[in-house]
Amino acid sequence: MQSAVVQDLIKNNLSSDNIYIQSEKTGKIKNPAPLRFWEIEYFFKCPVIGTCLDITEQKQLLKKVRVSVKKKSSFEIHENMVGSSESENPLSRKIDCFLNRKFKNEIIEFFDLEENEFMRLWKARFEDGQIEGILWVAATRPDLSVKARRAVFGDIHMDMHFNAGQNKKLRQRLAHQQEENGKLTQRINEAIGIRREFKKQNDKLAKELSESYKISGFLEKKNQELEKELSELREHSLIARLRIENQQLQTERREVSAEIKAYQQQVKSLEDKNNKLLSRIDKERERNGHLRMEMERNITQISALDKCDESCPSFDLCQKRILIVGGITRMEALYRQLIEKNGGSFDYHDGYMKRGVKSLENQVRRADMVLCPTNCNSHTACLVVKKLGKKFSTPVQMLSNSSLNAISQTLLEYHESVSIQ
Repeated sequence: MQSAVVQDLIKNNLSSDNIYIQSEKTGKIKNPAPLRFWEIEYFFKCPVIGTCLDITEQKQLLKKVRVSVKKKSSFEIHENMVGSSESENPLSRKIDCFLNRKFKNEIIEFFDLEENEFMRLWKARFEDGQIEGILWVAATRPDLSVKARRAVFGDIHMDMHFNAGQNKKLRQRLAHQQEENGKLTQRINEAIGIRREFKKQNDKLAKELSESYKISGFLEKKNQELEKELSELREHSLIARLRIENQQLQTERREVSAEIKAYQQQVKSLEDKNNKLLSRIDKERERNGHLRMEMERNITQISALDKCDESCPSFDLCQKRILIVGGITRMEALYRQLIEKNGGSFDYHDGYMKRGVKSLENQVRRADMVLCPTNCNSHTACLVVKKLGKKFSTPVQMLSNSSLNAISQTLLEYHESVSIQ
């Protein structure tokens, strides 16, 4: 569980003055508050700056207190950072807050550990090379013994000596590698020189080869010209001329044959199309005959059911305007004939809404009855028809299909309902 000191550090931007906490059971002081950056031991200040802050972070902190870092070496920047630790000042406060924020998790994890456990973790992290956060905790823990602090500083100090030796070996290896690189560079330069020389020779040979090709082409052309002249001399005879004419006639015959074959294919294709059109015309004629017979049968049925003249008490019904919306467009003439033969006034709208509803609205307003087949209209068109019928109090009949039989049956029912009224 976190101590109150750590909780207070996090709450107050990870910086504190002399804060102490009491044990809940004994009421005695348990752990003092962490040391501030300017309060840590002098021998920790240089390692803390060099280990816990990289050069970019050091530059950023100096810029925040308006210290220019231009033209300053890494050592001069490090010197300014360490020098600020002598007292509390804007830079030392910035460093203290930054390190507390950066190593917040390490402070929470390691600050309240017992010294033996803390030193065990220090050794483990030191061997893994992960000492930045735990070093800051070790430097700011005032409860660590002198022995523990000496052990921490000793590990860091000897590691610096070890790194110096390692750096010396690395520099020696680097010098040896640079020497090898120099030799390789010299060999590469020599190879480049040889390659350039080969390239020059290759270019020269390529140029000579190109000249040879030109000469060979010239000689080939001359040879062809001589062969052509010799051939012309041989073809001066009558037999040669007849042979040429015969070849030309054969070529023309093949071309004419190809044209005839193409025309024959076109004629066959047109005949096939014509037969298909004739078949469609026959089917349409047959369908129109069935539709005409159905219409005449429906008209006869309507006429037989009720003859309407001036003596008919519902004579005014025969002059009603019937509006059909949608349906099969090519059957418009049959719809008209069905209604007008029974004394009605026919009006038609194709049901398409792309041109707007103004025209349909005017037609619904004038109509005495609206027939709307649902199988040949869009959902939108059906809704518009219902809405306009309600608006103008015009009877609207929604039909399941657009056949003449369905329309005539609806007209009969409408006629009977009006006659009863």
